[in-house]
Amino acid sequence: MKSLLFIGGTGFLGQSFFDYINEGHLKTLKLSQIIIISRKLKKIKSKIKIKFIKKNIKNIKKIPVTDFIIYGANSSNNKENLDGFYNFKNLLTKKHLNTKILFTSSGAVYGTRNIKSKMKEKEIVSFKKIKNFHGYKKEYAKTKLIMEKEFCRLTKIGFKITIARLFSFIGKRILHNNHFAVTNLISQAINNKKIVLNDSRDVYRGYMNSQDLIRWLIKMLINADTKCSCYNVGSDEAIKIEDLAKMIAKKFNKKIFKKKVKLKKQIDFYVPSIMKSKKDLNLKLNFDIKKSLNQLI
Repeated sequence: MKSLLFIGGTGFLGQSFFDYINEGHLKTLKLSQIIIISRKLKKIKSKIKIKFIKKNIKNIKKIPVTDFIIYGANSSNNKENLDGFYNFKNLLTKKHLNTKILFTSSGAVYGTRNIKSKMKEKEIVSFKKIKNFHGYKKEYAKTKLIMEKEFCRLTKIGFKITIARLFSFIGKRILHNNHFAVTNLISQAINNKKIVLNDSRDVYRGYMNSQDLIRWLIKMLINADTKCSCYNVGSDEAIKIEDLAKMIAKKFNKKIFKKKVKLKKQIDFYVPSIMKSKKDLNLKLNFDIKKSLNQLI
């Protein structure tokens, strides 16, 4: 039996991971123990034995030697994110060369997109491409870019690593966070007389179901190697947020109010191409947006 170290396992990603375990889907990893390193101590239900280390990754003195590592730590403080990563990197030893590591990056590294063109892994990512972001999002994308490059440097000395660029998701754990568009729309449908759309742009997203998300990440973790393979993780089914709002409004029998804007329409397109994941790892999506939305509601 094998062991897994999950760094940052108490947020949406970690909760979805343990949901997947408890629903009986996780068989391929053959785990007997999961070690969680997280700043927050949370009660987690798991069919697999858990050891909890309540620490910020930047303050850890030693990285346990396990068969697998999922590096999913993410703070709202990007300096803290980098400090944590560099501490993790410095604590890796020769004993970890046999460990397979998955780093959860973000589609934000591609920068903004104002045309209907899906983001592909073969595109060159750079600090120049994220210059149109502002504030936290700009620093977040910059931090992910730095960490991607550093993880790839580790593969040059023999570490087995896969980089997963995460996009937009839908699942029951999303309901705990109103910062996501789909959660905000559902919250409005439940609590208000109508759904209000404030964004003047045509915003497009691709929503991947959390079950597909975890299944994909596990396959990518198992296939980690010294090539520093990078994959988009998301749905390539583009949906306009306005159309998503209409679907939700119909289910709750609510009306939509959208502010009229005279300016020329702008596009915000954040949808990945997933052809590489399909071709290299034989992955597919089991859920479309309608099925996911029905499941969630």
